[in-house]
Amino acid sequence: MGLGDITRAGVLAAVAECQRLGRETFRRRYGFGRALTYVLVVDGESYDSKAIAGVAHLYSVSTLLSADDFSGGARTVAHRLRALGFTVKDGSTTADHPQHMEPQILLQPRGGARLRGAHNFAKSVRQGIRIADIQDVLGDQATTLNALYPDGIARLWGTTPTTQANNEKVRALRDRRVGDDVYFYTENHFFARARVLHLFTSPPVARRVWGADDDNATWEHIMVLGDVEEFPTLVLAAPVLRRMNVPVPLRSLTLRSLESYRSVLPLLPAKSRPVVPPPPTSPSGTTTPDELTADDLLERLGSLRTHRQPGSQTPSRHQPLSLLWAISRISADRPRLTPWALFRAEVGPLLAEFGLTGSKVTPEYPFWHLRGSGLWEVHGMDRDAGSAPGTGVLDTVQPVAGLTHASAELLRNPFLRLQAVIKLCSTYFDGVDQRELLSRVGLAGYTTAEGLVDGDVEDEEGATATERATGPAARRTRTSSRLVRDAALASRVKELHDHACQICETRLRYKRRPYSEAAHIRGLGNPHDGPDELPNLLCLCPNHHVLFDGLEIYVDVDGLVRDTHGGASVGRLRRHNSHHIDEAHLEYHRTLCDLNRMTRS
Repeated sequence: MGLGDITRAGVLAAVAECQRLGRETFRRRYGFGRALTYVLVVDGESYDSKAIAGVAHLYSVSTLLSADDFSGGARTVAHRLRALGFTVKDGSTTADHPQHMEPQILLQPRGGARLRGAHNFAKSVRQGIRIADIQDVLGDQATTLNALYPDGIARLWGTTPTTQANNEKVRALRDRRVGDDVYFYTENHFFARARVLHLFTSPPVARRVWGADDDNATWEHIMVLGDVEEFPTLVLAAPVLRRMNVPVPLRSLTLRSLESYRSVLPLLPAKSRPVVPPPPTSPSGTTTPDELTADDLLERLGSLRTHRQPGSQTPSRHQPLSLLWAISRISADRPRLTPWALFRAEVGPLLAEFGLTGSKVTPEYPFWHLRGSGLWEVHGMDRDAGSAPGTGVLDTVQPVAGLTHASAELLRNPFLRLQAVIKLCSTYFDGVDQRELLSRVGLAGYTTAEGLVDGDVEDEEGATATERATGPAARRTRTSSRLVRDAALASRVKELHDHACQICETRLRYKRRPYSEAAHIRGLGNPHDGPDELPNLLCLCPNHHVLFDGLEIYVDVDGLVRDTHGGASVGRLRRHNSHHIDEAHLEYHRTLCDLNRMTRS
């Protein structure tokens, strides 16, 4: 695959996303620098040619081209964009301007209650420190801070020194620089990020702002922060850390290179607010939707303008099936936009298998008409292309389509994604084997509380006939990726409850040792993406662990454990003062049981 695979529609989709995010954020998200020689010009606006081409390749054939993949250089990129009918101009004069060094990624643990981490973040980052209150200890730093913060409120974060010679913290303190991006971490998630505007060391300033820790050390290595953004939805840290070869959980201030940062950008959220306000209409003719809320999304999913066959009140399943398929792409961290050829190849068979009896298999219908939902966009064709472009036109043009940026970002939240799946299944798929449907669209993980934890969707029932034949059991060689759980957390929850099941109080012994199991409430596997932390764990006996993971029992809002399919109480969940359980995880598990009840009815 290469530049020849880029389509005009893919370029228009990339331009629309760049408009929405702003050029700087767009480049940062996908790991590109500013164009120095050639710029793409669309409707009078300039765009970085390599960045647009790389993302256009993602939306044309589902693979992102990185800055290192353009072996022919900027001239080859310009040639391809011109061949697709775009205007490309020589932007070499921009090289005369000073270039900002691209950011590294700095991973910063916030600190727990003992270190007053939450309090310090709220005080010195979220609220900020009045420069006037620390003016007397700032010394020559006062001029810099007053220049950086005209409103007089500085946003600061500090790090204590270390006596070790060359550990992660030492390297981070030594090699970090102005312009780096800081990601704040707590309880297995990233919750905020900021840009480093200035660095300095001052024990007096640190003591005035934060005091000292139990060892009488203070957070004297100070970062001056700008562009602070707290994420509306916490970002699971483990996939990001593992991709950069950082131990999980994050224990220390850690710095990784620009190349590592680029590798994890697809796992991190884009800026919540665009740098440049998006225009009302994209170059492809797709109207930019208004800000979308979670309630809006669910309401629109439940009120799709679907076709009905003459004499029937049953809505067509073409649009709901396409949306379930699109949600599975978000769950699997695949591109939200896809070319027509791929959509037709993957959605067409779903329409044939799960569409209404007698309904024609017409993937072109949802590909085009889902725009009316406000959750879908099409790039590469004029909006007035007709009531439904035929397959011949689509095959020739190869437009790209998929969930809007706003709806895709909302659906990255696992709980809202689960609610969206339930809304679609309950509204449009009565009488369908919904467990089979979810499996076929790529959402098989919803059948258990743990989800798919090792990339293997085949269960025991799917074994081949050869494997079930008499004689020695056959073996398969396979490669899988398994989640790494924190064994210390599992031991902790068992010790807190003295290995007694929190539902039935059973204490088992095996080989003269106590035996119990640590059960995650919201599973770690796809599509649940739950955190590996104590508030997401229960101590259960094997029987109730199986039932809990199998979605046969749940914990109601009053703490009673109930049978999913009959509602009968089977006990009360026992609590422990030192074991806080996150009610949001219990709510997620209850909602998952609602889906299980619906798909088995």
